Amino acid sequence: MNILALSTSHCSSAALMIDGVLVGMIQEERLTKRKNQVALPLRSAEALVDRHLGGDRSRIDQVIFGGRRDSPYWVALDHYSAYSVADQVREMHEFWYPHFYGDGADPDEYWLSQIAAGRNLNPDHNFDFSFLGTLRGEKVLEHFNEVERPAAVARWLGRDTSCVMIDHHKCHGYWALYGSAKPCDDLEQVLVVTADAMGDTSNWSVSVAHSDGTLELIAHGLDHDVARIYKFVTLILGMKPNEHEYKVMGLAPYSRSSGHIEAVERVFDEILDFREGRFVSDRPLTDRYFNLKERLEGHRFDNIAAGLQNWTTRITQSWLRHWIIETGRPFVCFSGGLAMNIRTNGHLLEMPEISGLSVSASGGDESLPGGACYAHWAETVGPLEPAPHVYLGDTAEPIENWEHAVEEAGGDPTLFAGRSGIDAQSVAQLLAADNVVARCVGPAEFGARALGNRSILANPSNPDNVKFINDAIKNRDFWMPFTPSILVEYADDYLENPKGVQSPYMTIGFSSQPERRHEIIGGLHPSDFSARPQFIRFDQNPEYWTLVDEFRQLTGIPAVMNTSLNLHGEPMNYTSHDALRTLVLSELDFLILPGDKLVYRRRAERKLDIALRNRVASAG
Repeated sequence: MNILALSTSHCSSAALMIDGVLVGMIQEERLTKRKNQVALPLRSAEALVDRHLGGDRSRIDQVIFGGRRDSPYWVALDHYSAYSVADQVREMHEFWYPHFYGDGADPDEYWLSQIAAGRNLNPDHNFDFSFLGTLRGEKVLEHFNEVERPAAVARWLGRDTSCVMIDHHKCHGYWALYGSAKPCDDLEQVLVVTADAMGDTSNWSVSVAHSDGTLELIAHGLDHDVARIYKFVTLILGMKPNEHEYKVMGLAPYSRSSGHIEAVERVFDEILDFREGRFVSDRPLTDRYFNLKERLEGHRFDNIAAGLQNWTTRITQSWLRHWIIETGRPFVCFSGGLAMNIRTNGHLLEMPEISGLSVSASGGDESLPGGACYAHWAETVGPLEPAPHVYLGDTAEPIENWEHAVEEAGGDPTLFAGRSGIDAQSVAQLLAADNVVARCVGPAEFGARALGNRSILANPSNPDNVKFINDAIKNRDFWMPFTPSILVEYADDYLENPKGVQSPYMTIGFSSQPERRHEIIGGLHPSDFSARPQFIRFDQNPEYWTLVDEFRQLTGIPAVMNTSLNLHGEPMNYTSHDALRTLVLSELDFLILPGDKLVYRRRAERKLDIALRNRVASAG
């Protein structure tokens, strides 16, 4: 059976399952080049059908939507991709303030006025929105989700089809169970939890796994407001909600003023706490922007970030502790937008009630189609295995005429050169000589994290590499850390991991071992030396494992510094052409392409020759 699953939510994506095996999953943003693209993800679907079904759409047996309810207005207006911080603040004042404190703004009229004004229109949504303006209220949502979404799929397929719609948090739950390595041998010990800002009228769920691989929902609700509050604090701090929450998380460790942090925590504690098995509020918010901003007035930005992060961790721990005790299940699988908070995930491991933790790859809404595939198969067909890896995108294409691609990107080909035969040992030699090297090789990784195939790599022991990558390529905020990609065989030498959990997808934070942290300092948080590591396993990515092992043999360090291959504000690179464009438009010197091909700036030729001479010398 061939199952195609689609998401029309934040960072839309498509997944393809063939006979119970997830063979591909692609985010639409990688193909439209619009970060967090929301759409009917037909480009992704087309790529999956071309790659795995010979381009024959008739071979699709079942189409599934991951999630039952999305807003057509937010799709038409490109709310997730195009809205700036200023746009978000304007919306707060134009619509939400009157909605909460005035006569009550009419939602349909407001969103239709934005569309009529041509503000931030989405050019890549793939829907027929002619019904907008003809319906009102709940009927708009019903028509979009139950009529137009299936109709748009039918138009693409060229035939009528019945689409299955699976609950948002059920998708998150099944992705929590199957979107990482097998959690443990006894599924009857597994507790599956999900949490986010909201999806399909819930923002949390708790399920138990059964030995047949299915989940049983035992509780859910709309009162776990942590992720939603985190979202609005992000906006209050002048950053983009639904995208920059990780920046607030990264800012949190810089504040060391415990008294000021505790004062902020008290603000959040009044808003929401978890006591005696339920979420409670001693002083509820009247809205999540204006009233929250008023309560935080006078508190410094770093203390707000730290207090918010501490409160997030404490609430999540209390919530999980209750359900672990209630169910007697100590092994936790976690997904949903809140599961992207790697700092909280790391602190969950401190709980004595937790025996193990599995946090799936990229647990935001981009993974809904993967969870939808697993949910449908498990509940209608039978048992299946977890995803062995998430290198689920198209394979980077070899480029013979790289000069043409450089010209297309606006570059001068005479400033660049190419060299063949640059194998893993050669790349390791470049890295060991403190050169920064981009790598676009093999199938693209799915999700928010670069896992070596669309990555910028550097020697982790040299902190100067952090500044170079930030200044010359990424333009990242100075406080944000990079990642150590570390061979799983050596992870315990560098990271504190007493419960032996696996973190192949950068989803859990760890403290570093003090005596070894200088070797991977470039991949650690600058303030508290914590890490959000990728454990590299040979069976998941043998080529990347081999590259890092070659670096280990040269330097004694079984890790490299890793960040995603892209320009600031753009989606992660997907194709070799994307990578060449990044090379041209940044100050990168070296780019590895398929077939052991290196394209580099001629100004860096001496660096290359020195590195390769060192290889010959070390071999001799």
